[in-house]
Amino acid sequence: MATKARKQEVVGELKDFFKDGKVVIVTDLTGLSVAEFTGFRRSLRKENAKLRVAKNTLVKRAIGETEFKKLETLAKGPSGFVVGYDDPAQPAKVVSDYLKQIKKGSVRGAVLEGKALNADDVKALASLPSKEVLLAGIMGGLDSGAQGIAGLLGAVIRDIAYMVEEVAKKKEGVTE
Repeated sequence: MATKARKQEVVGELKDFFKDGKVVIVTDLTGLSVAEFTGFRRSLRKENAKLRVAKNTLVKRAIGETEFKKLETLAKGPSGFVVGYDDPAQPAKVVSDYLKQIKKGSVRGAVLEGKALNADDVKALASLPSKEVLLAGIMGGLDSGAQGIAGLLGAVIRDIAYMVEEVAKKKEGVTE
């Protein structure tokens, strides 16, 4: 059994682990081999997410009164905690895809912006496009809007040029 000092050290490490997290996904990783576990960690690392398995009581102490307080309801039994530090959809996508691929483990739920999500909500979050794709769509919309305005201004200038040309032709015709 761990000593009180070791437990306090682990709680401190867990506080650092949850600090700056955007989303925490709670999983049951029962039955995963060491190789599968290692592969899971590697795939999460690519998306700026980390996995930690810890005693639920120590996790509850670490989260205290933070925005992840609702993890207490999800942390029952053997639990793995995946923390995403950037885009919340990407870790959810990696977790869902990896567990589906190996056909082991399950998602219990998550906490995002202080709100508890069930397993179905996590699947819905995983189906969202990445932050980069959404930003590209917004930028494309803004760019097409700017192109529309430029086209409109070009049309107005072209119409004025035609009008000036027509007036000049009429004046030439009148003076002759």
